[in-house]
Amino acid sequence: MNQFPLVSIVTPSFNQGRYLDETIRSVLGQDYPAVEYIIIDGGSSDGSVDIIKKYENRLAYWVSEKDLGQTHALIKGFARAKGVYMGWLCSDDMIEPSMIKISVHYLQKNPSIGMTFGDRIRIDAKGNIYSLDRFPAFKPRYLRWGISIPQETVLFRRDAYEKAGGLDESLQMVMDFDLWCKINKKYPIVHIPAFLGRFRAHGVNKSSVFSEQVKDQGFSEGWPAEYARIYRKHFGKGYSSTGHRLRQMLAGLTAVWERRSRSYRNELKVIERIRES
Repeated sequence: MNQFPLVSIVTPSFNQGRYLDETIRSVLGQDYPAVEYIIIDGGSSDGSVDIIKKYENRLAYWVSEKDLGQTHALIKGFARAKGVYMGWLCSDDMIEPSMIKISVHYLQKNPSIGMTFGDRIRIDAKGNIYSLDRFPAFKPRYLRWGISIPQETVLFRRDAYEKAGGLDESLQMVMDFDLWCKINKKYPIVHIPAFLGRFRAHGVNKSSVFSEQVKDQGFSEGWPAEYARIYRKHFGKGYSSTGHRLRQMLAGLTAVWERRSRSYRNELKVIERIRES
């Protein structure tokens, strides 16, 4: 088994120059020696290209051209990726310095696992930490409950991505949830109890807009309606605002219970050894 299999990270980018430099440095600064980094920019006009060019000698590939949106950009990036393991990082988020090392350790030790994810740090536009999201050990029913997996912390096998059919280009908001559901039908998914990524909330990012749309109109219009459609596709039933709140509450209680378990504490010891190695 290759001790350092190649890992491909793709960043879709469009007019996020304010945050892009931090995003790029979080990938290039990984303490893992075999990272292939690909940036697919949608033709930004805010100085993003100049930022990308600063690092182009350390990138496997980059391009700046008009595309059909974030999902299309990701599909273009993954088509060029050569890694055994793959993931993506939005141009306003970051990953922690040992995210790839820790994730690869779990995937290498457990060949049946198709995908891993970790816990999330939430930051604001200035980079201030304002919330921490700890997740319980993953169980397939959590997708049915509508518990979100923090995308920036995810790493999956190339085989899992391809056998699941990859990303659906018709989706603009919930392409990640759709992919997790498809992978979960073919491979186990494992939660790693470590903070692996930083999600940045600011006024114009898609997740913030999605949350505001849920508050204003439930799951009947806009991007929440896309989520409800994909939820019905995988689970055969609708998705309501009331059910969403109950599921999120249940997820929080489950996470608290999980952190009290002996297995959780043992996993933390394993992660500490990986960080120190």
